[in-house]
Amino acid sequence: MFVRVVKMEDYNAWLDLAKEVEPIFGKMVDNIDFKNGIKDCILNSSAFCVENNNNIEGIIAVNKTINEILWLAVREESRGKGYGYQLVERALKFLDNKRPVFVQTFSPNIKVGEMARKMYLKFGFMDYKDGGKNPADINTVIMRLEK
Repeated sequence: MFVRVVKMEDYNAWLDLAKEVEPIFGKMVDNIDFKNGIKDCILNSSAFCVENNNNIEGIIAVNKTINEILWLAVREESRGKGYGYQLVERALKFLDNKRPVFVQTFSPNIKVGEMARKMYLKFGFMDYKDGGKNPADINTVIMRLEK
């Protein structure tokens, strides 16, 4: 198992992962802006994946300019194995630790988002402001990490 930069040949694996999480993230796979966003992240080397036995188990995408984690997903069967933690750890090394880092995740009391929230809290992220509903109509929060 290792974390590496996402490459263009990983594009379809990213779409497969996005398809799996659409029920909790909202429609992505048929969205041209999402597809272009994937390509931009790959071209800018601003996405990382965790690979195990030649399978991509999770992906994180970041934006260095706004110092934000844009997208994080781990395959359902691979959750609870520390993959998300390793991806966030890698992303935080890539982002500017002299400025606050932001992430939008599930609000407290959203069962499906409990593991993600716990992980972000372990890194020191704190709830910052309401994030509204995501495209899947689930309440979110913006969290901020101050270094």
